[in-house]
Amino acid sequence: MARSDRVVAGYEFLGWHAQVIERLVPGIRTVAFFDARGRPLRVHGPVPPAQVRLQVRSVLTSAATGSGCRPNGAMLPVTASERAASFVLYAASGTGGPNRTASPVAGVCLIVFHVAAGGECPPVETLQARLEPVLACVGDHLAQYAAESTRGFVAHEGVRDLEWLYELTSPGPNRGTSQPHSDRGERLAELVGASVAHLECALGALVVPERHLRIIRTAEAGYGAEDALRRLAPPVLSWVQNKNRPLVVNKTTTWNRGAAARGAPLAVRLLAVPVNGHGRVPAGALMLLRPEDAPEFTRRDLSLVKHLGRHVASMFETDFDVLTGLRTRSSAQIHVASWEQAAPQPPGPHSVIFLGVDRLGIVNDTQGFDAGDALIVRVAQLLAEPHLAPCAVAARVSSDKFAIALPNVDAEAAADTARALQRAAARLPPAPAAGNEPVSLSCGIACFIQPREFPSALALAHLACRSAKDHGRGGVEIYQDDDDSMIRRRSDSLAVIRLREALQNDRFTLVAQRIMPLQGQRDPEGFELLLRSPNEDQAPADLLAAAHRSQLAPALDLWVVEHALAEAAPHRSALLAANVSLSINVTGPSLTDATFLERIERLIRRSRIAPALITFEITETIAVLNLAKAINFVRELRAMGCRFALDDFGTGTNSLKNLTNLPVDHIKIDGSFVTDILSNPQSVVMVRAIVSLARDLGIGTVAEYAENKRIIGRLRDLGVQYAQGYGVEKPRTFKDVLNELSVRESQKNAALGREI
Repeated sequence: MARSDRVVAGYEFLGWHAQVIERLVPGIRTVAFFDARGRPLRVHGPVPPAQVRLQVRSVLTSAATGSGCRPNGAMLPVTASERAASFVLYAASGTGGPNRTASPVAGVCLIVFHVAAGGECPPVETLQARLEPVLACVGDHLAQYAAESTRGFVAHEGVRDLEWLYELTSPGPNRGTSQPHSDRGERLAELVGASVAHLECALGALVVPERHLRIIRTAEAGYGAEDALRRLAPPVLSWVQNKNRPLVVNKTTTWNRGAAARGAPLAVRLLAVPVNGHGRVPAGALMLLRPEDAPEFTRRDLSLVKHLGRHVASMFETDFDVLTGLRTRSSAQIHVASWEQAAPQPPGPHSVIFLGVDRLGIVNDTQGFDAGDALIVRVAQLLAEPHLAPCAVAARVSSDKFAIALPNVDAEAAADTARALQRAAARLPPAPAAGNEPVSLSCGIACFIQPREFPSALALAHLACRSAKDHGRGGVEIYQDDDDSMIRRRSDSLAVIRLREALQNDRFTLVAQRIMPLQGQRDPEGFELLLRSPNEDQAPADLLAAAHRSQLAPALDLWVVEHALAEAAPHRSALLAANVSLSINVTGPSLTDATFLERIERLIRRSRIAPALITFEITETIAVLNLAKAINFVRELRAMGCRFALDDFGTGTNSLKNLTNLPVDHIKIDGSFVTDILSNPQSVVMVRAIVSLARDLGIGTVAEYAENKRIIGRLRDLGVQYAQGYGVEKPRTFKDVLNELSVRESQKNAALGREI
């Protein structure tokens, strides 16, 4: 038993009384003073055992029901070699009132002394007679100090409580997100333990069944916390969840019938507050217990605990998913990072499973989001024992995506776990909207060595999961560097990063490829504007494909329109004089963007370029998929004077009907019919038919991929109006084209001036 000298601020004067008592009674090991509520004020010497401190409260309860003014003593056993004497202290007449027989209890003096082997402890009456003067003095001083501080007691307690709440609920150097390796479970345990200490309770418990959370902290050893919680938790949780309000019980005979059904009634006082989740029913309860002989719970106690309950709920909002009760991605990352601070263990490999629920979108679309949420909850309930080891960390990453971190588990063992989860999911009730097919999960797995590598491993597991969906859903894929599907997925991810950076920093380049007239110089020439990435290794087709898959296509289209018109605006007179048109591609996602059309119209008006010089190209297959929106898009901009071309014509189904539905000015013959026009008679027939159809409808024709002079000559013979390709001209920077047009206009103006 370590020796100490603990004192509450303001009660330092008790140290002198402790020294006097030690001189009067040989063999004393500890002198401790408690106030009228049983709170320790000063402990001089080794701290008394917990059971002795509990007996002090019992002595105070008995004294409060009687009367007296002289120190009232009782002998208490401690160990075989130690005894304790407790003396109830009363206020003197000056502070206790005119009736000494009704003097209030001021506190308790507890004395622990050593008993030699074979010796006997002095009778308590002897000790009382020897110590009565000093004990009476102590009682008088305690009462005087309490009386002097009564006026400011409430305010002082309020300030103290506010400071305590602020300290407990505010992030500190070892709490919350300020310490990335800390575990939120430890933070909750700290909160419960601090509540037990500050409110002077014997037991505190945070029980949230839907989150599989059960935290218990006790102040007194041997109190039987587990047994008390086992018997109290069911009836208390039921009451709190049904009523959705706090429960305060200070009279134990009126409430614990549920506990009595599990054994003898518990002689405890109870305070419980609901811990609310996202739904209407509380997710759990924060409970505090005091012995029956301890002070009753007050309104102040209730107010503090209600605040703590709300704070716990707010922690769940941040660290736990409100629908499933699983950790959030960031919370799981923090927990995995804490593995580095755990007991020494062999370094990895660890594994992470990225899990996706298949066909959830069908359920949401046909049965509603409530049905989809119910399916997510059922899957989330599988991510616990017995399907996962207790050390596994499960989190909900997004709508239908989950992650499971498995410490010291290699990829093959993780795959076995994933397959077990898939079998368990298949036994869940099927969703009618998905054709009554069993619930299926697609799983991707990646390994990592150090806990700090978890974020990267999670991203790789996500790629593997998407690869599993590509291969037919319901499968398990382990990330491999040489898998074509995963390589494409990772390449897409890298491309998206580059796309976003280039968009933010205006790092793209516009190039222009000439569209040359074939049937006469009176036909105006044009240029198609193409986008080039700052990364030369990224092919334009791969760039656009990644943009489509990542929903960045409208942003790219808008960038091209905005920068093309901004660069061309200073040269608008040269463009008009040369009657040169600018062709700009518009992708399918832009056609369905409600704001894209309005923004283009504003950009055209701002540039003051003649709308007749602007041609928008729409791919035939994309236009058909969004026919109604494509028709509206074309009509709105044609009304301004813009022109339209139908790109890749001839590859779609029912191209003739598509052509009659869409009011376009040109059709661009797909390059697959042009590249082999010199050797494939079928391509010749197809081009001739398209040219004839277009001429009858009054629509111009443009042939793409005209790679050499012979192909250009054959296209001219077949009646194609325009050609575009490397045989005409390789793409040049748009700025060079615009500068050349301006120089040409200046030269013409100069020549005209000389003639005049």
